[in-house]
Amino acid sequence: EAARIVMELYIVISVIAMLHQTGGSLQGADVGSSIVGGQDARKGAWPWMVYLNITSDGITKWRCGGTILNSEWLLTAAHCWATNPKPETHRSMAWVGSHSLRKASVGYMGIRSYMLHPGFRASSNGYVNDLALVRLLKKIRFSREVASVSLPEAGDTFDTSSACWIIGWGDVGNESPLPYPETLQQLQLPIIPQSVCKRTYPELTDNVLCAGDMEGGSGPCKQGDYGGPLLCSRGRGYVQVGIMSYGSPGACALPNQPGVFTQVSKYLKYINSYIGQ
Repeated sequence: EAARIVMELYIVISVIAMLHQTGGSLQGADVGSSIVGGQDARKGAWPWMVYLNITSDGITKWRCGGTILNSEWLLTAAHCWATNPKPETHRSMAWVGSHSLRKASVGYMGIRSYMLHPGFRASSNGYVNDLALVRLLKKIRFSREVASVSLPEAGDTFDTSSACWIIGWGDVGNESPLPYPETLQQLQLPIIPQSVCKRTYPELTDNVLCAGDMEGGSGPCKQGDYGGPLLCSRGRGYVQVGIMSYGSPGACALPNQPGVFTQVSKYLKYINSYIGQ
């Protein structure tokens, strides 16, 4: 009973701390996105989703999303870890099987290491090669609420006709925190043609894709969990097509400013070279 109370207290303290993040270079509120116009996800609907509780000193914390690749490896955005000061892996943690953050998760996993893509860098409006792999200290035990994500094949194509979703925790609008009990949000978004997206982000490379509501009012936003997945329907399930990287530098869900996602299919060789070891 005492151990349960301690764990519940730890969860509450961690969430409160993350809701009062401090500023800094690529820290706190700057390292994040969340979902505007979303809805509560059903518990267990997205069992590969991971909540990353990252810290540089145990006090300053920020949140990002990620996905489970296998029992040892997670996939997320590089800019979540390219902070100054650097994150401390022994203080940071991955929550698996999370649904409502104010309630217990299935597991709290220690982090062994993280690797930024060697070509990662900041660009004029966002990032290039914004992908990182996170290795856990111990293996994940899979269940109905905790599972690995499916990745696309190298030749898979997804376009405006694809049924795609983003998921995550975080603010639901400008300066509007996700209300208690901070339940995972989901939102269906269309993929935007590259030619259209380049009107807003001329620096786009072929290694990213865009998704969002061009009329505004819904989509990813600062404050919460960049690194989360863009998932598109294939057959009877979903594959992770993108990693949430960046969006409008101003307010959330503005017209003609969709979210930009690292295109996972462009990095399959890189991912498999590590997780297959």
